[in-house]
Amino acid sequence: MTPKVFVIDVEGKPLLPTHPARARKLLRNGKAKVKRVVPFTIQLNRVIEKPVGWFTVGIDDGAKHVGIAVVNEKTKEVVFRGTVEVRSDVSRKIKQRASYRRTRRSRKLRHRKARYNNRKQKVPQPSIRQRKESIVRVIKDLKKVLNITKVIIEQGQFDISSIKELVGVEFQTSEYLGRNFRAKVLWRDKYTCQRCGAKEELNAHHILRRVDGGTDTPQNGITLCKECHDSLHKEEWALKKKPKTFKYPMHLMQGKWYIYELLKREGLTIERCVRFAHRRLRLTVGWMTAYWRRNIGLQKSHWSDAIAMVCRNYMPFIASLEYTILLRRAKVWEENPTKQCNEKMGFMHYDLVKAKHRTKGWVVGSVRALKAKVMTLRTKEDANFPVSYRKSKLLTRFNRIIYLY
Repeated sequence: MTPKVFVIDVEGKPLLPTHPARARKLLRNGKAKVKRVVPFTIQLNRVIEKPVGWFTVGIDDGAKHVGIAVVNEKTKEVVFRGTVEVRSDVSRKIKQRASYRRTRRSRKLRHRKARYNNRKQKVPQPSIRQRKESIVRVIKDLKKVLNITKVIIEQGQFDISSIKELVGVEFQTSEYLGRNFRAKVLWRDKYTCQRCGAKEELNAHHILRRVDGGTDTPQNGITLCKECHDSLHKEEWALKKKPKTFKYPMHLMQGKWYIYELLKREGLTIERCVRFAHRRLRLTVGWMTAYWRRNIGLQKSHWSDAIAMVCRNYMPFIASLEYTILLRRAKVWEENPTKQCNEKMGFMHYDLVKAKHRTKGWVVGSVRALKAKVMTLRTKEDANFPVSYRKSKLLTRFNRIIYLY
């Protein structure tokens, strides 16, 4: 595998990627200069009037990990592949900020008029919105070096009722008989208490409470008789069965249309891969992606699913390193008491560093912490890998998006 080198002209227009040998020749002859180290990009010293080539990006959208693959469908080459690590702490930080505000208001300070009613509620929620905006940030960054014109994104099919709202088609919404939650749970459990076997005075108990994020799906229910149900709420015994949670799938479904709108603003064509006869709507769901991936012979991973969305009937040539993509927070907290050391011995946070370790050999990672004797790196194997300052070398300094390989 020989990774391609990205090329842009003197005006910044993205061109077709080239072979590393050709890039070295252009640099050696003074016809180009290094524009970016990771991913490696060169800039020509002249203007290209009519640049050619266009690319399709496949996005395997997920709640924690997002697979991205950029494919040249004409040459059947994968010029970029990677996994985006999205943040999962936004909801916790919002609740923390709310608790700080409540604490501040309860102190014995001067009274001021309440201002909590003037906040506009945005849809979707901030935790979902930042995940989708992170994906678009990566796509916008790749558009600087690649002429991306089309996006294929996976539509999660976790709850059949959401597909009903999406395409306007009536489906059988459940495999269980019954008109409500209680009837479906009792029918599934054959009208028998799952603890003592009683068949009278039965109740449908939520394994995960609604206030804790539980749903009214039968997978979150269990049949108990009145006596067992009351003793469970009195904590006389504990339920060991765990529900099938739909928290992350619902997060995906709620943010789908939001990311569609964000990508359309970038001038990208969105393809969703299956045509319904009654409506011009295309989408890709998980079982289709898995079928295409197995059909072309790729191993299971986030970026391989993204490749399978684009290259459904053929095995492409992989001409890219495997990247792990991290995103820095857009707003930096000045005077952060937990990060008082911003620079040490020429290294800063999030710098890409190559270090020599006595047992691991050469290690490449992003700076996580600058400690007194060692600094720690984010690598693929370890998120907090300690290395020596003296045995480390700075490769590049990232701005907002960190690419690890």
